[in-house]
Amino acid sequence: MLAYRDRGAGALQQSPPHQNEVNARVWERMRPQHLYTRGRLRAAERVLFERYHAELSGRVLELGCGGGRITGHLVPLAGSLTGVDVSGQMVACCQRRYAQAHFERRDIRDLSSFQTGSFEAIVAGFSVIDVLDDPQRKRLLDELHRLLTRGGLVIFSSHNLACAPLVRGPLASFSWNPIRSLNRLVRLPRALRNHRRLACLEQVHPDYRILNDVAHDHSMLHYYISRDGQQHQLEQHRFELLECLDLDGSPVPAGADAFGCHELHYAARRVS
Repeated sequence: MLAYRDRGAGALQQSPPHQNEVNARVWERMRPQHLYTRGRLRAAERVLFERYHAELSGRVLELGCGGGRITGHLVPLAGSLTGVDVSGQMVACCQRRYAQAHFERRDIRDLSSFQTGSFEAIVAGFSVIDVLDDPQRKRLLDELHRLLTRGGLVIFSSHNLACAPLVRGPLASFSWNPIRSLNRLVRLPRALRNHRRLACLEQVHPDYRILNDVAHDHSMLHYYISRDGQQHQLEQHRFELLECLDLDGSPVPAGADAFGCHELHYAARRVS
């Protein structure tokens, strides 16, 4: 195994944990909370759900259903809805809240039990696909292509590469809001430990970055990609980008970086 140097620790250690493993461990322990259960859609999600109402009226798969924040809006639209999440507590929460849908505890890296062409639409909110590294992300896109019917739709969001320079460590993550700053201060020791452990796993590539951002007290690593980079990636995996929106629901045209918008929303169609 390769050795690496833990920042500040000095001693060489065995190969660090993989990004996918780090993130999976966090999500497996995740419990339902306000962030993942409140029913409000983001502006971009609302626009896309209204615009692609017809596609969402068939068989729909939701990846990373969490506590049902998006689920509650898909249930009345979909002819049938299947939700998957790696957290058993999240799955149980959704099953209690939305008995008319079907939920499974499942890692998005393994969707092999679903038959080819099982869904007319797939939804992956809250940048859930960004927990995967580059090879796994590309495998997932191929798997989504397999699961969709011809012409099927995928709606998802992803971290915006243009905002990578805005990602800061725990000591620079305080807010002008005094209540929020106090909350961050209480959680600062945990955030510092997490960042010290994971910063060595960050990656910088020409087309994407893997960054240890503020999410869950710096306990995760997320994939960042540009709008045009995401379009190219989709085309490589036999999808056509229909549109990209910022968080306010405004179009992000080709060549735009949408600097300041940390998360971009995409709609794409399977083309072959």
